[in-house]
Amino acid sequence: MKIYSVAYQQSVHGSWKVPLSPTKQHIFLLVTKGTVIYRIAGQTLRIRKGEGLFMQQHTMRSSETDLADPHALYSAHFQDLPDEDLACFVDEPFKLIRPLGFDYLKQRFSLLNEYWIGQLHGYELITRGILTEILGIVQRELLSGSHPHSLRSLALRIQEYILKHFREPILINDLARYVDRSPTYVSTVFRRVTGRTPIGYMHEVRIAAARDLLMTTNMTIRELSESLGYCDQTYFNYMYKKIVGYPPSHTLKVRKAESMPRKAGDEQTWI
Repeated sequence: MKIYSVAYQQSVHGSWKVPLSPTKQHIFLLVTKGTVIYRIAGQTLRIRKGEGLFMQQHTMRSSETDLADPHALYSAHFQDLPDEDLACFVDEPFKLIRPLGFDYLKQRFSLLNEYWIGQLHGYELITRGILTEILGIVQRELLSGSHPHSLRSLALRIQEYILKHFREPILINDLARYVDRSPTYVSTVFRRVTGRTPIGYMHEVRIAAARDLLMTTNMTIRELSESLGYCDQTYFNYMYKKIVGYPPSHTLKVRKAESMPRKAGDEQTWI
């Protein structure tokens, strides 16, 4: 079965609107900055940084940016995925999502976008795999509502600490002292709720920040690695490739490719 999948990155600095119209494919988007407003099924949704939205194919919607808080987002457009892969999404026209794993999802969307732009040999299979992973992660988080509130609350406190201190050295013992629990308990709960270890999550946050800096600044790879708490550039390169799939030098090439003017006739996509 061929799966139609397109990944887009959108950054809005002024007025932006999508008229009332049906979605051509399923759409899953993740807001990475600002606020975007959607009107669906008689409801007005203000989707902010860190939140996502899934819309079924043929859903009527209109949207616009919040002029006081212009947005940036990633979106994936797809159809023909097996029903079981969408079981948690298609029981209603849309689903608003507040993922615990926002930083990792942002990194995966970034990678999806890069492979789609590059369209090198095998990109269709790779983008399909990344999209399936994204949907699987979100589905797991939707189902994790079965976890006790106390465990989700503890995992969120750990996550917030990591997001605040990820540029600094972080040890499991630091997290354990912060939440007044044993190191083993902290690791077990965080992995149970989020699907990853606390230190693994720290690296994901660092590498997501690294990718953003590579795409938006002129920092060298050495300067960037040191700013994110990696004293050894070789280790930074190793972690970047392990998480992203290729070295940071490749991301620099993608930045140059994205800065090239678009070809005439490129299709306008409505999100």
